[in-house]
Amino acid sequence: MCALKGVSLFLPLFLLISMIQIIHAAPTQNPGHDNAVAKSQRLGPPGKERSPNWILDFYGDNEYLDTDDKKVFERSLNHLVVGDIQEDLIGAHNQGIFSLHEDYEVGGINHAKDTVIAKAMLKIDNNAWGEVKALKGVDLYIDSGIANVRDEKIPVIVMKLVKGVSLKDTMQYQLAPWDTRLEWLNQAKSLLKKEVVHFAVQNQILHTEFHSYNFLVGGRRISERLVFDIPITEARLVD
Repeated sequence: MCALKGVSLFLPLFLLISMIQIIHAAPTQNPGHDNAVAKSQRLGPPGKERSPNWILDFYGDNEYLDTDDKKVFERSLNHLVVGDIQEDLIGAHNQGIFSLHEDYEVGGINHAKDTVIAKAMLKIDNNAWGEVKALKGVDLYIDSGIANVRDEKIPVIVMKLVKGVSLKDTMQYQLAPWDTRLEWLNQAKSLLKKEVVHFAVQNQILHTEFHSYNFLVGGRRISERLVFDIPITEARLVD
């Protein structure tokens, strides 16, 4: 098990986590880091000079991608049967998130279709390679390669589905007064801090892209409406 050691490493992490603010707006593109997505950063051992001194690199930077990292889209995923687009939020580097019509088997392991999603990427580049590496680091990665999506062969990442609902998409949140919304967001933020620290300590990865569509809370769909559990006791990072 990897652990963060030394006050010089823990204190900056604690201060950063303490200052995390969940943005209450529609997702926007993150400023690039050397033209790479600054989503997840790799934490390095204490004692090596960096800026800040406890961050090793950004996923997606050439310095951190090796030859094997750049081969993750070379396979053809002919047995992947992509279904409907799951949400219309298209990021700066993807074409949407899709459900699967059939179960997906890879490496002798069968993944039930309702436990998996497929992210269609715009192209194969540092951002796509870096995202695969980050997903592997937090145990959400299943497979990647070229698949048929809407009659087009494009790079796809197959990943585990994180269950929950987007707080902002629920009717409860949309109809609530601002002070109630803020209370719910603070409940979620407290739980997300724990997950960020867990990833940092256990996997030495620091999640840095925070907005309202990058986390889910416990809830479900009832008919055509999304509802979440009050009080919020579950919150998970999803990107």
